[in-house]
Amino acid sequence: MGRGLWLPSLLLVALWFTPTVQARDPEPLRIACASNFYPTLKRLVVLFKEEHPDLSLELISGASGQLYQQIRHGAPYHLFLSADAGYPAALYRDNFSAEPRTYALGRLALWDPRGLGVDGERQYTVAIANPATAPYGRAAEAVIGRYRDQQPALRWRTVIAANVSQATQLVDGGNADLGLVALSLVQDRRGEYRLVPEGWHRPLVQQAVVVGTGHRQAEAFMAFLLSERAARLIHAAGYALPGDPHALAE
Repeated sequence: MGRGLWLPSLLLVALWFTPTVQARDPEPLRIACASNFYPTLKRLVVLFKEEHPDLSLELISGASGQLYQQIRHGAPYHLFLSADAGYPAALYRDNFSAEPRTYALGRLALWDPRGLGVDGERQYTVAIANPATAPYGRAAEAVIGRYRDQQPALRWRTVIAANVSQATQLVDGGNADLGLVALSLVQDRRGEYRLVPEGWHRPLVQQAVVVGTGHRQAEAFMAFLLSERAARLIHAAGYALPGDPHALAE
């Protein structure tokens, strides 16, 4: 009799201590993106989700150098789209990522939204991204040096923004006269712009890396980013494409 009661009691104890397993939401695909490419990335995500409707994504935008430092300090990003080749190369060299791939060639533009013109008769305030962390800022700094070498030299006072998107916002809000910013951010906006000659700064070879190894969704998005369908959208957004650096008119 006692034995018959003991077995159900043991089963009851086992059931009582069995942990409850709850379904967990799948981890979102986190893409860290240089701010110049962020509007284009959002359009690419719309196309990508047509084939992956259930995929959850988180997009993080900022200066490439800031995102790079965050990755090195353990930020849980799965894909990094930089505005240059240097930061992805450093991650790959130090075993933080897979091999870098070039997805776009950036162009710098001088944006004059209020039609002020550019001459040596007046002083201008020019917004640029922080050269310490933003590849477009370093390119803008080199271009300002070229303009100052002209005769008569242009009189420019620079206003430094955290990234190239914020530099564009400074000009748009009237806090700077001109902006040396990404073509992709201004080609469809009000006012005038002129492309900066490519030889005036180091090439803006924009590369991407899968952070860590073996993340299936990140690898799938990387493949999409390098596809012909994505390339058409990237080119329309104001970028040249790998293998065709003169695809945009001067």
